Amino acid sequence: MNPRILHGRSFKGAAAYLLKGSKHELNEKRVAWTMTRNLATQNPETAWRVMAAIAMDAPQRKKEAGIPSTGRKQKNIVKHLVLTWHPEEKDTLTREDMEAAIEGALKALGAENQQALIISHNDTKHPHVHILINRTLDNGTLLDDSNEWNNLSAWALEYQRQRGQHYSPQRELNAEARARGEKTKYRPVPRHIIDAEKFIRQSANDNPDRRIEMRHKHHALAKEQANRSHRLKKRHKAQWDDLQHDFLQNRHAIREQARKGQAAARVQIIETFRPQWRALKEAEISERRQFEAREKSNFGRLSNLFRNVDIAHAAADGPRPSILSQLWRGIGDATERQAMFDKQLAQRRQELDTRQRKAIRAAMLPVVAAYKMESETAVIEYRRARADLTFIQRGELAKNKAEWHQLIERRKADFEKLALSLERTQEFNKAADPQSFLDKLRNRAADFRADRDPPGPSNDNDRTRDD
Repeated sequence: MNPRILHGRSFKGAAAYLLKGSKHELNEKRVAWTMTRNLATQNPETAWRVMAAIAMDAPQRKKEAGIPSTGRKQKNIVKHLVLTWHPEEKDTLTREDMEAAIEGALKALGAENQQALIISHNDTKHPHVHILINRTLDNGTLLDDSNEWNNLSAWALEYQRQRGQHYSPQRELNAEARARGEKTKYRPVPRHIIDAEKFIRQSANDNPDRRIEMRHKHHALAKEQANRSHRLKKRHKAQWDDLQHDFLQNRHAIREQARKGQAAARVQIIETFRPQWRALKEAEISERRQFEAREKSNFGRLSNLFRNVDIAHAAADGPRPSILSQLWRGIGDATERQAMFDKQLAQRRQELDTRQRKAIRAAMLPVVAAYKMESETAVIEYRRARADLTFIQRGELAKNKAEWHQLIERRKADFEKLALSLERTQEFNKAADPQSFLDKLRNRAADFRADRDPPGPSNDNDRTRDD
């Protein structure tokens, strides 16, 4: 039992490939049987559409469950599980055995309650099934895939032990290593290595040295190309990181410049109003002295009372008291007259502070407008740089993909050429075999005797002469 896990974004694409084959090579006859789990239909075409609809409804499900729709968007909603048996089990393996294994694998992944479409293929020597699992949960989130490979590997190990099989010794070693607390990493066999091994098997002959040399040669070429691909991917990531870093630095510089501009405008307005505050303070001190001097006489107290009656009462200060009530309270109460005087001073300070604040806001308007304009310009330049970088990187990725295709085609051509040369070598060896050459001579001699009866030797001395 060899399980494999893949993740994808499209139920439609995965189902189309598994049910009908690739668009270049359709083969619907390879489907042995299909079944579904946790779905109301057994029709595979309907099943994948239902799973796709449920996945598309994930944001609404999250909203109904009270889960914030923040963070990264859900992409890999399709879990593609492949279970493969050994070719020796092809004659004895039944569908019931395969369904039991599917049940165990889904439980190992924690996906026994998820919708799944199961497709069995019969186009290879080894029996295998494909399981498309919908990762979308009822609350709109995705099925947790952490530690899924270790869980699946542990199940596969127990499965082969129960069946008394030892087809995967590496799984035993990995399990023992994990039991000792060591880390193991799943490394799938690359596609180019599989293709190379396939061509090598097809080119089987009596000259293994040339096969091994060819295999090592193409392994080295594939490794070199893989290293170039890795460096390209790493460089692309670094370019995106640098672009993002430069944009953030530029935005921070613009904000810092705007902050300094606002601070400078504020300081300038404060300095402009500083003489007014000084004059107001001097006036308050002078008026306070005059107020205290007038408080020493009855006429002066009346003067203070009428001077500080609150006529221009603000609506925000609450209900306006009548002038008569203010006069009545202030005639015989020095504390009330002092409060009325302090209130008048506070109102003048408030008016001056309001004028200063308005002046500061007016001075900051050009700074804020410049900040918004520079920010919008920076965003436009960032988007343009992103588009340019995307265009360049797509070209480089296309070139890298073309190099991979060229390498694959070269590998195919080399192995086909090797197989053809080895066939000719076998024919030449057979023709050059001494024993075969003698056999050919004997056969030709036998054929010659059978087809022709040559005359006996002639002797002129036997002629009759008339003497």
